[in-house]
Amino acid sequence: MSPEALVLGLVSAVRGVTLAIVYALLLSERARRLLVAYVVAGAAVTLGVGIVVVTWLHTGTRSSEATAGRLWVDLVLGVIAVVWAGLHLAGHPIKLRRPGRERRRERSTVLPEALDRRLRAPTLPMVIGAGVLTNLPGLYYLAALVAILQTHPGAVDGILQVSVYTLLRFAAPVAALVLVLLRPDRTMEIVRSAHAWGHRNSRVLLGGLVGAVGIYLVVKAVSGLLG
Repeated sequence: MSPEALVLGLVSAVRGVTLAIVYALLLSERARRLLVAYVVAGAAVTLGVGIVVVTWLHTGTRSSEATAGRLWVDLVLGVIAVVWAGLHLAGHPIKLRRPGRERRRERSTVLPEALDRRLRAPTLPMVIGAGVLTNLPGLYYLAALVAILQTHPGAVDGILQVSVYTLLRFAAPVAALVLVLLRPDRTMEIVRSAHAWGHRNSRVLLGGLVGAVGIYLVVKAVSGLLG
């Protein structure tokens, strides 16, 4: 198992969007059913894309051209992550504001406004859609797939590594679901405390995590390309 993919799986588990969705679903009267739907939909996308990639690209991965190509992917992803983290930590807005519009008060969620509104009264189809859309390949996932391919896996080994990464990626919603099943009386107390702490420290946590991953990817790629 790629150590990098394991680390990236753990980092993916604390994505702000996922944690905000989990918190919103726990406020619903059908929390268990909706959490299951979100996990199944998201895991299907993560597993599906990953399995296609590792079974399609697992052959010929030892060639110097393939290795160099994956290092260039690491470099691009790393630079994007470092730039994003720098802007985020500096407090610069990632999205442009429309001129002449009054500055809105700080929002209490990292979710897009449309999704945030819909999650106040979530339906099963909407939650399934959110599971798909919020788990399309992003920075951490692409970097994890590159790390898995760098272990030169066979098809079975590649699928196993993608499965382990997926399990780690969905650790937060799965843990919330276990809490709902085993300790329904304490679930919201625990989740509210974790949510409040995460919101207070979201800028530093998110910027630090993304920046650290980005720096690692850049150093790894540059070392490989120059070596």
